Amino acid sequence: MTTTMRASAREMRHMVGRYLHARGCPAFAVNAVRDAIMAAQAEGFDAVSQMERVHERFRSARTNFEVSRVGDLTMLDGAGAPAPLLAPAFVDELGLALAAGDVRAKVEVRDVPGLVLFEALGDYAATRGVAFTIARVGENAAAVAAERVPPTPVEPAASAAGPSIERVLREGYEMDADQFWRLFHESNEALTPDSEVSRRHAGAQLYDEHGNLIGEADEETYLHLRGRAGDPGRTVLA
Repeated sequence: MTTTMRASAREMRHMVGRYLHARGCPAFAVNAVRDAIMAAQAEGFDAVSQMERVHERFRSARTNFEVSRVGDLTMLDGAGAPAPLLAPAFVDELGLALAAGDVRAKVEVRDVPGLVLFEALGDYAATRGVAFTIARVGENAAAVAAERVPPTPVEPAASAAGPSIERVLREGYEMDADQFWRLFHESNEALTPDSEVSRRHAGAQLYDEHGNLIGEADEETYLHLRGRAGDPGRTVLA
């Protein structure tokens, strides 16, 4: 008998993000991929299991499409990258296909294993002002009809991006318990190993065993980082 459990949306979000880091998803894409996976999971698709099944391909797979256009048709070639890594880019490209002011757009997706996941991104797309329907024409290909719609409001108090996310914020995700704990322990591989130093380290500050501050990144460091970002005077809020 399979044992299930309820996992909070917060814990799942952190765990999936750590898992993606631990399994080699490009760091710049982790947050977007994580949010798309959790949105699909909230709509009832087992996106977390799909993520697990294809994790060995994360290091070599791309996270964007090769895009071409023929007339009013936008063609998205995934070059074999698994659907979880391309999920954010899929919705972004639908939005770009509509960016010229057209109310509707025709899009063809090809060479994306597991693209059935995209069908569970309705709420995720709606918050971005996009609605779509998918007609699958092959195992890894689909014809997509996209439409511009008023964006679904994001509820600031609950950080709810659509009704499915609002539901899991209240109820949590129902998970197989063995899978949850497997992911929990594997995702922890992304964390800094436990040590005397790590237990005394908090962000930019480092403390000794008596609680005395012995190290901290200074303003000069932050100015350097802002300069590397291309805007020495820019203030970045985390």
